[in-house]
Parts: sequence; structure tokens; C-alpha cells
Amino acid sequence: MVKARTPEEAIEKPLLLAEELHVLLLNRKEGGLINIGEHKTNHAFVGAVLMDLAKAGHLDADLESLAVMDSTPLDDDILDPLLSAIAESGNGAGVADALERFATPEIVNRIRRCAAERLIRRGIFGRDPSGTVFLDPRVGRTRRYPGVSAAEGQDVTLRVMNVIFSEDIPTPDEAMLIALVDACGIFEHILTKPELEERRERIALVRNLDLIGLAVRDAILAARKPESEDQMLRRAFLDSTAGDRVPMAPGALPLLGHSLRLRPVPTKTLANYYRSLGPVFRVRDMTGELTVLAGPEANRFCQKHGRALLRSHDTYTPLIEGMDAQRIILSMDGEEHFTLRRAIASGFSGDRFLSRLQEIREIILGELPDGENLVATDAFTQLTAKSIGLACTGYTLSSSEVRDMEFFMRRVIASAVLRVLPRFMMRTPRTRRAKAGFFEVFTRMLQARLDDEGGEAHEDVVDAMLELHRSNPQFLPERELRVSCLGPIFSGMHTTASTGALALYLLLKHPDVLQRVRAEADELFANEGPTPEKMEALDVTRRAVLETLRLYNPFGSLLRHAVNTFEFGGHTIAAGTRLFLPTAVPHYCPEFFPEPERFDVDRYLPERAEHDQLGVYMPFGFGTHRCLGSSIASAHLVFSLATILHNREVEMDPPGYEMKIILSGVPAPTRKFRLKLSRRTVGETAGPPA
Repeated sequence: MVKARTPEEAIEKPLLLAEELHVLLLNRKEGGLINIGEHKTNHAFVGAVLMDLAKAGHLDADLESLAVMDSTPLDDDILDPLLSAIAESGNGAGVADALERFATPEIVNRIRRCAAERLIRRGIFGRDPSGTVFLDPRVGRTRRYPGVSAAEGQDVTLRVMNVIFSEDIPTPDEAMLIALVDACGIFEHILTKPELEERRERIALVRNLDLIGLAVRDAILAARKPESEDQMLRRAFLDSTAGDRVPMAPGALPLLGHSLRLRPVPTKTLANYYRSLGPVFRVRDMTGELTVLAGPEANRFCQKHGRALLRSHDTYTPLIEGMDAQRIILSMDGEEHFTLRRAIASGFSGDRFLSRLQEIREIILGELPDGENLVATDAFTQLTAKSIGLACTGYTLSSSEVRDMEFFMRRVIASAVLRVLPRFMMRTPRTRRAKAGFFEVFTRMLQARLDDEGGEAHEDVVDAMLELHRSNPQFLPERELRVSCLGPIFSGMHTTASTGALALYLLLKHPDVLQRVRAEADELFANEGPTPEKMEALDVTRRAVLETLRLYNPFGSLLRHAVNTFEFGGHTIAAGTRLFLPTAVPHYCPEFFPEPERFDVDRYLPERAEHDQLGVYMPFGFGTHRCLGSSIASAHLVFSLATILHNREVEMDPPGYEMKIILSGVPAPTRKFRLKLSRRTVGETAGPPA
């Protein structure tokens, strides 16, 4: 939510050209940027900053040279770094040289991040919990930017249209803007072909009116560029039958293939294959052959090109059919996927979890009573399903409902997705009862919502889904409605629960870190008890969760199908290829995480920041399919550990237990991991009684 402005802040300064470029490049249907090519995008953002610096009087440029007129910082996080870099490099070089030198991914990504954050703060962009940015709906409706006065507050697309469809004399700023839009090929995305032909002469006239704009445009168009995407696609299509064979990973067994080698933590083995075979290789399991795209270069490639090259639907068809649905958010692609994410994003906000801390604390302690000896995975499954269910749907599940959901989901995954169980197991009496119980949860959830009619608005996932169904029943029919409403619960139960149990195990095996986490927990529960602000201070606890997600990542293996032929890693990947994208492979590569099998929460300190390398650490996936519930999952894991360690003394039973991992869709502890609990006496006065 955008904070209300004070009167002094009511009128903000106009947007920079770099910010307006970001707005123009935004894909307003699907989020992210429209595809004009990486090379052109990088040069355009740097060119926009050069124009902004020229407007501010700090640069002077013509078609031949670029000179710094004033190197005094502007107190602007977009403009100052590039101004400083140009000043250090000295005068004399032209605009084209500056673009070639400074249009690097590191510089451009910083410009884009800063521009996006500023647009979000202004209320022009929004961001869903997965990190995808989109145009704020109010801006889309009003075509104006909040808090910006007069013509400068008009949506930039509308401003561009006004300039090229009128005969008025444009301002220098407008001439710069038109030159930039023309250089990027954005007109092809916002005008029809007849309109573009009709106004081509006007566009040429306007873009030539400003010298710096013309210099940047010419430099962008003349810059050295790699093979075009069209050329790559054509060549990849022609080469797709040329016999190119991706190497097969060694060690495959008859029938079983690499299945045994990929258990229980696939990324360990896959990291070894990646380091010896490169980012593209093949493996076999009991479902057939898969082409693996691994490593940070694969993560970056798929994040950038996945929308055009990869599809999820075919992969998840067995899972969908097992839940009596036709499609779910996991299986959607493109515009319909983005539409659904936008519609339900508010229900997955981490703030929803933080607003119910006291209720969730009671759930956690209710599942971990003092004096008990229990199976860790059972307890974490119960407390996770109930906590996330309450935060996302306002409904608290019973223990029997959680057991039915958990059994049914494991059976669907084992028989329909992993195929380690025969399909007839879906028809056993126990599975049928669990399936009926799974869907009865939705019925009770709706009944509770009807019984509460006239009460406070929930504005949660159920509300968002029901509203989407009412407004567009063809897009979200009844058959998908119940699975979509239950999605946050069974997704969290399958992934977050195992991560919580593993995080507690790792802390128990590392008492020094456990004591640091417990000290933070005691601070959290001191005085008035947990608050959202105090949750932000749980630094060591958060880093313990990050390290657990690195070692045992439940989101680190994605399955996709190639829908278009492409080239990657020196190989042609033909359309129709089944792909395995183990995003967590870099987690086990010592070149990125030294001593990768060691539990080390200090990897994430600012001075080390081992995870802060492009494409290396993506604990919740990437792109538009990044886990929508990542904010709630992170808050739940941190709060669960803090609540348990503040209120309970926890021991493993037996004390020297060594973790055994099973792979049931995600890495998870076996049922032999048991916890012995007792009431904690040290620091018991901190916070309300258990």
C-alpha cells in the first residue's frame, strides 16, 4: 500500500527518463519487460541516464564527443554512479563508446532496480509477493501518476502519443523521449503498423530536434550487437535435426536410470554432473529421459527467456488430473498465469501472517506440547498447514483434515508425478477417503465464510478466488476454484513443513547457532511480545532459514517442456524436449559456496554475501513462476523456530540421531526424526505464558 504523502511531498518532481523508459518497457499484460533484446535494453537504460545527466547540465554531448561539465553529485542513486564513472574515465570518448563501456549487466541491473523501487514508492508500479512488478491499477485507469503535477504526471505512453499525433513543437525533453523510444523499437509495441507508417515522418522530425537524444539513438542503433534472437531461433530450428546430442550423465542403471543417484538430495549429484559436464546434460529416471539445464547460467537464461521457450502445463497434467481439475496456477503460463497471480497476490502477502502472530503462536505450541515425544514431520505438517491456512484463508484446519490432505497429496505425487507407486493406488479405499476429506475442507471453508456473512472483510485468498470466479467464471470455473483455494495449504504443507523440521534439526546439531537464535527469540517475546517490527530484527534466525533452504531446497527442481527450439550451452534444445531445471545446483558448488555441505549462517552477512551472485541463490524459484507464497513461507519458518525455542527445551530422541533424508517430491526427514519436548524454564518470564 502506498503511504499517504504529507502536503510538502504532495507534488513530486517529474520522472527521470530512465524511470519513464522502465514504464514504457513494462509488459502491462504479464509483468516484467517487453522483449526488445538484452543488448538493446542495456544500451537504452544507460542512454536514458546519459540524457538525464545532460538535462541536469552535468554532461554535454554531440554526435562526436561526450564531456563532463559538472561532476558534483546530484544526490540521486540512479544518476550519480554513472556520472562518477564517466568523470573518472575522462573526456574525449563519444556517446557510442560510453554505451559500450557502461552498458554492462551489473550497471544496468542496478539502474533498473533503483528505477523500479522509486516507481513502486511513487505508487506507479506495484509488486506481488513473487517479486513481479506491474502497473498500479489506478495508474492504468487514470493514465496519471499520483502526486506529479501538470503534464509531467501524465502516463508516459499517453505523452508519447500526444507528441507524435499532434503538430505542436515538442519540448527538448519530449524530443529526447521520442529518440529513445524510437531507438528501442517501442513504437512497434504501442502502435499498429498503419499508425506507425502514418506517423513515421513525424517521429523522424521530432527525434532529430535534440542533439543528445539523436546521439544516443544513433549510438544504440550502431552499437555492436550479438546475433539476433530471430537469427538464433532460425538457426536452432534448422539445426534441431542435425544430430546434436546432449551428453548423458554417467552411472545410469538399467530401468532405474539415475533415480538412485538422485536420491535423497538430487542437487548434490546434479552439482557434480554440472561441474564435469557443463550446464547441459541428460539424465534418466523411471519416467523417462530428461535434459538438464543447470548452474547459474541456466538460471539466468531461464529467468530471462523462460516465458517464450518453456511451458509448465504438460508437466503438471498428471497432478491436475489427480485433483479432479483441468488446470491450476502451477500449470498456467503466459498472460493467464500472470492474471491469476495478480488477482490473488494480496492473499499471499507476508503481512497477513504477521497480523495473526498471537493466534499462530497458539497453533505452534498446541502441536508441540511440553512433556511430549513426537515425530518431527508430523508436528511440523500440522502446525504449518494450520498456520498458513489461517493466514491465507482465515480457516483453521482440524488435525484430521490436515492428515487427510497430507495423505492425499503424497499419494497423488507418488503415483501421478513421480510414478513410484502404481496408478491403482489412487483408487484404494484409504485414498478415496482422504480425497473426499481433502475436498470437504473447501466445503467447510465456504460454509464458515457464509456463517460469518456481515463480519469483517477477510481480503484473503478465498475472497480473491471467489471474486475472480464471480467476475469471470470461464477463467476460473468451479472445478478449479476449490483446488485454487486450497493451494496455499497443500503447497506449504508439502514444502515449508519439511524445511521447518530440517531447520530445527540443523540448529540442534549446531548449539552455538541455536543459542544465538534463542537469544533473538527471547527478545521477540519480551515485554509486549511479538510484533511485525520485532520480527524484522530476527537476523540470525532469518539466516538460519536461508542456510536450510540452501542445503535442503524444496523448490530447487522444476520440470518444464520446451515449446520452441533454442540454443543453450553449445547445444540445440529441440521443441518438445522434457526439461529438468535444478535451480539449486549452485548451492552445492564450492566456487559459489565454499565448503557447501557445511551449515554456516554467516554466509549471508553483508561482508560475505555468498548468495548475492546473479543466478546462484534462488530459494523460491525464479521468474513469473517464483513461489507466490514465499513471503508467508519465510515469515512462518522464522516465527516457528523462534516460538519453539523460546517456549520449549528441545532434544532429539535419540540424542545423537543423524538425519536420514527421503525424497518425496521434496527432501524431507524420515519419521525416525523424533523430538523430546519439555517446558523451558530459562527466560520464562519473557513474554506471555505458554
